[in-house]
Amino acid sequence: MTAATGDVAAIAAMSNSALKQAWEQVHDRPAPAITPGLLARDLAHRAQLAASGGMDRRLERRLRDLADQQAGDGVSYTARPRLAGGSQLLREWGGQTHRVIVEPDGRFLYAGKHWRSLSAIARAITGTRWSGPRFFGTGA
Repeated sequence: MTAATGDVAAIAAMSNSALKQAWEQVHDRPAPAITPGLLARDLAHRAQLAASGGMDRRLERRLRDLADQQAGDGVSYTARPRLAGGSQLLREWGGQTHRVIVEPDGRFLYAGKHWRSLSAIARAITGTRWSGPRFFGTGA
């Protein structure tokens, strides 16, 4: 059994909270609001890359070029800017203006609560699933 196989097996056995904690440790930032299965896949991918010596630079550059071509609009999705802490997002919905403040750690403040994603806020406002960046006009 290789180190990657052992690491992947250990990742598969982790609880949801352990996956989140491991992801945050690896990425040095709060885990995104995605399913534990996706967190586990990212961790397993990284374990496999580490065991094999990492991705070679030519492949990494080729993947980046392909992602840019898929965009079709000339925008490099690998270099999408993040919202700056302190930014305010305003959106009118249902006759009300909703204000969201971007916090320095990448979370959001809305209606006196801290949120991990714009999509969760958009859902709270509308009662339906929305892409938060699309709802607030910050991206696709």
